Amino acid sequence: MRNKPNYRRRRTVSVLVLLIAVVVVVALLSRGGGGPGSKENPVPTLAFVSKINSVAQSKAPDAAAKQANGDAVVKMVTDFYQEAFVDPRKWGDGQFADLRELFAKDAQSSFAKNVAALTIGLARTQLKRVDPTAATLTVTVYYDTKSKATLAVAAASFNARGTLKDSGPAVTIKQKATFYMQKQGDSWIITDFDAEQTQDTPTPTPSPSAS
Repeated sequence: MRNKPNYRRRRTVSVLVLLIAVVVVVALLSRGGGGPGSKENPVPTLAFVSKINSVAQSKAPDAAAKQANGDAVVKMVTDFYQEAFVDPRKWGDGQFADLRELFAKDAQSSFAKNVAALTIGLARTQLKRVDPTAATLTVTVYYDTKSKATLAVAAASFNARGTLKDSGPAVTIKQKATFYMQKQGDSWIITDFDAEQTQDTPTPTPSPSAS
């Protein structure tokens, strides 16, 4: 008698082989997934050391209003720097269209011209990580005669250390900017700004020559 082929056993073996292959692939991908935002390489979270001031023309607004307006500006600026400098996943093509929308129409062309001073700039193609080292923010909110917030000035100082995609020394990033804002409804919009930035790579110290 000829033995009939055991198709059920073959199917079971095939399924087991497939499952093992899937487990191996997932393990390899998880080991190699060290990009920004992975468990092995989480993106830092920027937190400014902030100070909020208020200037009222007549009656000062209540404490809750002052806190709410100040917090809104701090969050806006913090989110701006998180995307512009800290999170490589947000750098995209270097145009930062989302950030441009935070500016008034008349200021958007100026943003585009000064994107290198307001963001990570061309270094986005060379850096794989940016770690903030010191960041301070002073916000001054101006109120009209009806105690409504109308204007705000946010002065930011941002310092960070950039890690190159290739091997090499860390890049020291220093940026300062002052944002001038207007209140429109429940949100703020940037109408003007001043910004400057430096990115320096330390020169390696030459090793002493043998005598």
